[in-house]
Amino acid sequence: MIRCIIIDPDIESRKNTSRLLSRHDDFSITGMYSHPDEVPYPIDKREVDVLFIEVVFSRLYGLDYIRSLSNAPLTVITTSHREYAVECFELDILDYLIKPIEPARLSTTISRIKRAIKDSITTLPQKENNEDFIFIRAERRRIKIPYESLLYVESIKDYISIHTIGGEYVIHQTLSGFTAMLPSENFIRCHRSYTVNVRHIEAMRASTLIVAGKSIPIGRMYMTQVKEKIL
Repeated sequence: MIRCIIIDPDIESRKNTSRLLSRHDDFSITGMYSHPDEVPYPIDKREVDVLFIEVVFSRLYGLDYIRSLSNAPLTVITTSHREYAVECFELDILDYLIKPIEPARLSTTISRIKRAIKDSITTLPQKENNEDFIFIRAERRRIKIPYESLLYVESIKDYISIHTIGGEYVIHQTLSGFTAMLPSENFIRCHRSYTVNVRHIEAMRASTLIVAGKSIPIGRMYMTQVKEKIL
């Protein structure tokens, strides 16, 4: 069962999103709220699979709230405002739905959600056991990658390229899903297309990081957290 919560200040919008999702037997609505402040527990991908959220709230900008989540679930924007789409793209939002949401359009989102969840289990995280490595499935085998050898991860459409000291591996996975499995003290998302190992950063020049001799861009939306992490 795919667990979802809906946060939207408009009650009719909440009901409509819930009604459309209820047509899909493998989706479960675990909560509906008019404001993020009403959610009685931290939103974490271990408890929630998908967050459906509006962008505009009183006293709060929805995208700032999303940035504040340390282990965010898959996130789908449901809004009447088209102007935030580019900013959402930089945040690796799964989908951007314009109200009123049409059933056919939501079906496309449902397919994306299922694919993202399926992709997320192509890696075998070891963090729960305090290990210093992660297993991935690539080249028809399980490959052990020590965190210390992982240089950076690059998003390439529906795949990610994992660059290590010993080589490169391409797997079908989302960058946000893979990044969530890495220890946050050593790895940081610096761009919608890149996550880097802080220990391998050689220099920072304006809006660029140098990792193993490669120039990696820092996205505008990530600049503050990158500076806080490495300066």
